[in-house]
Amino acid sequence: MSYAARGIQNEFRLNNVQIGWILSAFVIGYGACQIPIGLAVDRWGPRPVLAAALLGWSCLTLATAAVPFLARITAASALGFFIAMRILTGAAQSCVLPSGTKMVSRWMPQAQRAAGNSLFFMGIGLGGILAPPFTVALMLRYGWQMPFWVLGVVGIAIAFWWRSYATSLPEQHPGVNAAELALIRAGGETAPAGVSSQWRWKTVLSNRSVVMLVLCYGLGGYPAYVFYTWFYLYIANVRHVDPAAGGYWSMLPYVAIVCLTPLGGRTSDLLCARFGKRIGRTGVGILGCFLATGLIVAGARLADARLAMILLGLAAGFHLFGQAPAWACTIDLAPSRPATLFGLMNTTAQAAGAVAPVLTPVLAQKLGWIHSLDFAALLVLLTGLLWFGINPEKPVVT
Repeated sequence: MSYAARGIQNEFRLNNVQIGWILSAFVIGYGACQIPIGLAVDRWGPRPVLAAALLGWSCLTLATAAVPFLARITAASALGFFIAMRILTGAAQSCVLPSGTKMVSRWMPQAQRAAGNSLFFMGIGLGGILAPPFTVALMLRYGWQMPFWVLGVVGIAIAFWWRSYATSLPEQHPGVNAAELALIRAGGETAPAGVSSQWRWKTVLSNRSVVMLVLCYGLGGYPAYVFYTWFYLYIANVRHVDPAAGGYWSMLPYVAIVCLTPLGGRTSDLLCARFGKRIGRTGVGILGCFLATGLIVAGARLADARLAMILLGLAAGFHLFGQAPAWACTIDLAPSRPATLFGLMNTTAQAAGAVAPVLTPVLAQKLGWIHSLDFAALLVLLTGLLWFGINPEKPVVT
């Protein structure tokens, strides 16, 4: 949608704030469903929940391409249709990250969970690398609707493949042998001694590490969505890069994410093995946040557009580098209910993320783009400071 926004804006004569509402609509639906989806994943498993959701959001992707037709036959506002479709698409996609966290908790040994989560999240980067040139090329040749038609059909095919291939538990999969299962179960999903599997909200929300982790991950949602929603438009409209070339330049954050996210996860696991989880998780989180902060501040001020885009792309990568330990912390702090805890974290992140597409152009209009990006950098810095209050070595007693 962030790439199609330019074509939609021109066709329907929408201003930047209206486009911001369309971009934020996805985040509203996405964030509102995180906790109930996390509960559902912990109860029914990631395979059936993810299959149903993938089918649903793929059909909604097709419906988004049909918005001009729907608006024409109903005489309703196209803006309203876009917002409604994006809210529903966000609600359907809300199961992805809780399902991924749950899969990692069941399929990865304890010593490899940060790396496992980071490999899963690397898909964000891979999708981001493939999407810009593919989407921009289709839009320039066939119009903004074509990527929605194509990706909707592809998503439906993947939904049926996932349903037929995946299993929620490794022992249910015919491709997992006894040695692999023993290795996975060595670190298992089972809660440590003294930690109940009962989920009591009052106890969970009174735990300092949980509160700090929720706030840390939550504030990180704002800068993440600045990159996801405004980076291409920033390149085209502010840095005045040709739209076709901008499709390639906008790949930079995702290239950095692909490279740096698994590095963050692997580094966290290695440090945990040597120094314990307190240093292994928090140290990587703090380092990633501080580096990302400096890169955003520097990139926003550089006159050279190419160098600025490189630094901002690296900032996105180090931001995810620092978030990789947070995903593993959900399993450290809530061994039996990681999807529910992640749902709580991601609800907060999406609340902050929903603000980013709308507030970013408002701040840019009033204060300039440099200070608009400075605000994102400030929130990244705060996420780094919050890491000091998290102790993943003490699971929450529920």
